[in-house]
Amino acid sequence: MDLQNYLLSILISLVVGLVGFVLAYKIFDWLTPGVQFADQLKADNRSVAIFLAGLFIGLGILLGSAVK
Repeated sequence: MDLQNYLLSILISLVVGLVGFVLAYKIFDWLTPGVQFADQLKADNRSVAIFLAGLFIGLGILLGSAVK
């Protein structure tokens, strides 16, 4: 029974984390209408890639501490 609760907790944390990442990306994309992130990444713009990586790492730390 304890294993089921643990797996359910992991699943809920995963869903909350993924929804948080997608929501944060959509909000940030909405707030910066002049920058098309998908086009910039296809054009091999490394500064945009590094910025998005930093954004996702920061969100991961924030959501990880919030889920605990």
